[in-house]
Amino acid sequence: MGKFFALVKNEYIKIYKKTSSRILLIIFFAVCLCFAPIARVINNIGMKEAGTIDYDYDYSSIMRESLNDNKEALENNPDIPFHDEKLALIDAVDLDSDWQVQAANSAMYAETKQTIQTYTMFCKTNDWRGYCKYKAELDGSDGEKWAAKYRLEHDISYDEFNEQDMLLNNIASMIENEYGDLEVQEKVTKLRYQLENGIYEETSGKVTSILDTDYSDELDFWDVMMKIPYIESFIGIIMIMIAGGIVSSEFGQGTIKFLLISPVQRGKILMAKYFTVVSLGFLLMLMMFVVNIPMIGLFFGFDGISAPYLMVKNDEVVVMNSFMYLIRTFMLKSVQVMIYTSLAFMISSLARSSALAIVTGFILSSVDTALITVMAMFKMDWGRYLIFANTDLLNVYNGGSPFPQHTLGFAIIVVIAHLAVFLLTAWDGFTRRSV
Repeated sequence: MGKFFALVKNEYIKIYKKTSSRILLIIFFAVCLCFAPIARVINNIGMKEAGTIDYDYDYSSIMRESLNDNKEALENNPDIPFHDEKLALIDAVDLDSDWQVQAANSAMYAETKQTIQTYTMFCKTNDWRGYCKYKAELDGSDGEKWAAKYRLEHDISYDEFNEQDMLLNNIASMIENEYGDLEVQEKVTKLRYQLENGIYEETSGKVTSILDTDYSDELDFWDVMMKIPYIESFIGIIMIMIAGGIVSSEFGQGTIKFLLISPVQRGKILMAKYFTVVSLGFLLMLMMFVVNIPMIGLFFGFDGISAPYLMVKNDEVVVMNSFMYLIRTFMLKSVQVMIYTSLAFMISSLARSSALAIVTGFILSSVDTALITVMAMFKMDWGRYLIFANTDLLNVYNGGSPFPQHTLGFAIIVVIAHLAVFLLTAWDGFTRRSV
């Protein structure tokens, strides 16, 4: 075992001595360092263009200002419908009570005198329960009725506009627009779980692509952290380039002779090279986390860092630590990098051309999605047995495979089988190859 790790150490030294490897590693480290500040600059530009920079408001104050405006309008225009009743309602409102202010503002658009008088009675008696029931009956929507019933059952008043109110309002609006939409149903399930368990922050809604992110709003720690997988694709580039040249360059430059004169078996030399490539990939991934966590915290703060990740599986909400979710995502996505790295490694072991191995790895990793999409369009169900259909384990796990009943277990079996073929072919070619 000591000789094996001595070989691995030797491979690391050779990789570091290559100018191209050092340049790639410097670029990778620079990308890790600059990811957070670039996101901060883009976010500031987006907020500035949208006019939302330093945008913050107190909804309670806005409601009170609106009520004062309505009162001023009534005092200046006695011809407004139900003028006296509306003034009487405003006079009955306790300005320290959020729900009464909200009720009075709503009553300014009432179409009957009875509605305004009923609201006035609720405000005079501070009867938020009566207001809750009446408002739901008046509106008549399923969402409002559900929200009112939940408030009454759990004694959630309208005392202030807080996280509970936001969740209730979001659920009520989604219930109105559900119409059998599975995605909306899952969102409602998650929001209800948050409401019942007092979880006011979660990170599943932050998993979007860089292009889909709304930079006009203030981003937080997880808004940026969930974009880190885009750096992983750069790790894939580094690994394919190193794997594509780690064997073939030895033969091309003639340095393989110095390795083969040692008493170490060829197979062990090959495995040391493969282990070096794989371990380097995981070291780069670790570096990516170590660098980006403090950098993102520095530019976006650590607020909400303990927020969980919520997902719906079989109509049940599964709670996961957000860091564990991110690590699991990386591990599933890293399989795709491993496959094409192994393919490049195999070609490198068979051919003397590093360029052939690297270019082949890049081309296949670029066209795999398009190829499988075309096969699925033409109902070529046998495409599920190809490695290209099973490289993105995260997509298969989330049910995004274009092939029906394509399970994660099946994909893992296909991946293991192909990896075994790649490595056995590389081993056979390397051990039989003449110097």
